[in-house]
Amino acid sequence: MIISKDAIVDESVEIEEGTVIMPGAIINPGTKTGKNCIINTGAIIDHDCVIGDHVHIAPGVTLSGSVKIGSGSHIGTGASVIHGIEIGSRVIVGAGSVVVNTIQDNKKVMGVPAR
Repeated sequence: MIISKDAIVDESVEIEEGTVIMPGAIINPGTKTGKNCIINTGAIIDHDCVIGDHVHIAPGVTLSGSVKIGSGSHIGTGASVIHGIEIGSRVIVGAGSVVVNTIQDNKKVMGVPAR
């Protein structure tokens, strides 16, 4: 794993091998990341999130608390996901989207709210 010296990562966060955390990212307590993830520049991941393997959290994304993201998903630049939402595996969330409902596996969603 690689963690930028300019990222803020709580000591309780569990980070699997191959994950990269870029400058300006903030990861709060209780969060778990899978293997080979990218937590990109300026992303905010609040408390108790669970991120599967091979997930890309693009720059400027905000995940509120207790969000779950399945393996192989991509959360686009500047997207926001509200508290407690579950996003399935192999999901693409478009840039700037606001996710307010559960998203099943293998979906592409975009917009405000994301559909």
